[in-house]
Amino acid sequence: MATARAQPSPPFVSRELNGEVLLEELADLRNAQVQQRHLNDCVLNLRGLEGVRVSEAAARLKQLASNRFAGQPALASLLVRWAAKLKSEVEVPLLLGHLERLALTSALVTALRRGAERLPRGGRA
Repeated sequence: MATARAQPSPPFVSRELNGEVLLEELADLRNAQVQQRHLNDCVLNLRGLEGVRVSEAAARLKQLASNRFAGQPALASLLVRWAAKLKSEVEVPLLLGHLERLALTSALVTALRRGAERLPRGGRA
């Protein structure tokens, strides 16, 4: 008989995880002037966490925050907050997907802003 699979906790099943939550986190990182390369580096450093125990994933997030991203307090804080929210193994890939979307959205918004600056009259019709 198959065992019941753990269900994600509320932060990971929220309809706004990759909506309003993502946009708020993106705004916080932008206000703190976190560069795109740091977001990309964060995602690259977290690849390979899928399938690991939740305690190991949380420890890795905290380790990255305190070591690799100590010079980026806003990003480090984000990683520590999410590490504390991890409760089961099914949440690890959900968090990884969220952080990937955060980096992708940041890159897209930056590209759109740069493109708009090149349009006549600052992109305004």
